[in-house]
Amino acid sequence: MSDKKDKDFVEVNAKDKNDNDVTVWVKRPSTAEYKDSQIEYNKAFREALEGGAILKKKLGEYMRSQGLWDDTKDSEEKKLLALVAKEEGKLKKGGIPLEDAKEIALELKKTRAKFRNLIAERTLLDSNTVEGQSDNARFNALVTLCVLDKDKVTPMFENLEKYDKSGDQPWAIEAASELASLIYELDPNYDNTLEENKFLKNYNFANQENQLINADGHAIFLDQETGKEHLVETEGMRFVAYRTEEGYQKQDEEDRYYVNRDGVEIDEDGDLVVDDFVPFLDDSGKPVPVPISAEEAEKAAEEAEAAEEEAETAEGEETTPKKRGRPKKTEEVT
Repeated sequence: MSDKKDKDFVEVNAKDKNDNDVTVWVKRPSTAEYKDSQIEYNKAFREALEGGAILKKKLGEYMRSQGLWDDTKDSEEKKLLALVAKEEGKLKKGGIPLEDAKEIALELKKTRAKFRNLIAERTLLDSNTVEGQSDNARFNALVTLCVLDKDKVTPMFENLEKYDKSGDQPWAIEAASELASLIYELDPNYDNTLEENKFLKNYNFANQENQLINADGHAIFLDQETGKEHLVETEGMRFVAYRTEEGYQKQDEEDRYYVNRDGVEIDEDGDLVVDDFVPFLDDSGKPVPVPISAEEAEKAAEEAEAAEEEAETAEGEETTPKKRGRPKKTEEVT
């Protein structure tokens, strides 16, 4: 998590994989660092081009040739973008019933999700173009130059090889994210700037994490197909219910249980909870034993063997006569 920011440095306090605290500083790249990172960009550009990667300007043509994009998808993209702009305008303008505005906000969420899904493949392929690979190489080079130790001078990564080995550390990911924000001016609070999220929070339909909530402030999941609301356990993001109204009001864990989207009780593993199971019957009407897995059978056999050994040990101790110890001084031996 970044704590302190100034014009040229950001302090990042995070953890490593062993949950140890790590503090690093992220420096805003200077002209010199950009110049050094350009060397890696040029190198990666040449290698990607020689390796057969396509140029970004050829991406649309490539996707059409592979059946990944067509006029229908192109039309759908334009339609979704226009719809987003239209619905945003309604929320900005106001003057409509609050419930209608809520429906517009929820629909706007769905529209954005559709748009992201539509262009997801193109976004992925874009990162694999010649330019995409080169940009990635340049950014990695900037990480080695601009992620510094506590002294704000010593690089945390001596070179790209070191970054490749340790780049998946939580603190390294956090630092790279901060560097990207400095370079590309990314807004970490982007979701909070979306019109639908601003509206939903302002009118208490969502919490500060942009989760939908009900009138009691409890996080909910809204099934878009059925319109049914499900209470959500925020820690595990699972659907929950309460056996009594009092339990719900007090958020009593003893009164809470898990449910699926149909409201049927399930256990922690997601299996249906059945109170009184009755065995199935064979052709003659006799109960069929419930089959168990090989692992369960092996475990049962081990437990039975351990119990048998314990019983034999206990029996041996009972039948073996105890040795008489040395008489106490107060005892007379005749």
